[in-house]
Amino acid sequence: MAVYTKIYNQDISYINKKFEIDRIINFKGIKQGIENTNYLLKSKNKKFILTIFEKRVVKKEIPFFMKLMDQLNNANINCPKPLKNKDGNYLIRIKNKTACIVSFLNGKDKKILNLKNCYDIGKVIAKMHQSTKNFKINRKNSMGVKNLYPLLSSIKFKSKNFVNIEKFLKTNFKDIKRKWPKKLPHGIIHGDLFIDNIFFKNCKYKFFIF
Repeated sequence: MAVYTKIYNQDISYINKKFEIDRIINFKGIKQGIENTNYLLKSKNKKFILTIFEKRVVKKEIPFFMKLMDQLNNANINCPKPLKNKDGNYLIRIKNKTACIVSFLNGKDKKILNLKNCYDIGKVIAKMHQSTKNFKINRKNSMGVKNLYPLLSSIKFKSKNFVNIEKFLKTNFKDIKRKWPKKLPHGIIHGDLFIDNIFFKNCKYKFFIF
């Protein structure tokens, strides 16, 4: 369940006032996802996605992702395009939380990918890597090898059945850190490329940054 924040008609009225888009006449919560609240917004002829960022998202990093999605669209990479409001900003406040509206992507995810799917997705990601070489935005990897030990240490291994797993993970992490390559290339990647973040339609692939 990914609808943590409930919105109502007055919130939709606020959105209609803030954005120069077709008037939203219908909205529905989207259950898929685990971190943020998402709603499908419908006007007479178009659809949009409202994302309300919940506690796990670092607020200061959100503008980076907005700019990234916008620039990826300009580079003809299929991903949601963030909309700017009448003030020229990507972000608004709803229920005292940061939120954005992005374009709607047609298509559906697939539960099982074949080899051709994986190959074609790889080509799209390679195109993304090539395109982002010229982008003047960057962000430190919050899930990099330097950040993994605090994450590992925060896990509560309460069951006795996990005693060996805890030891295994910590031993392997030490080995990974010791052998981690020192001169890996740097660049923007898609750090959340799961099958539910990839949409398929007419053999074309679209993906979500969040």
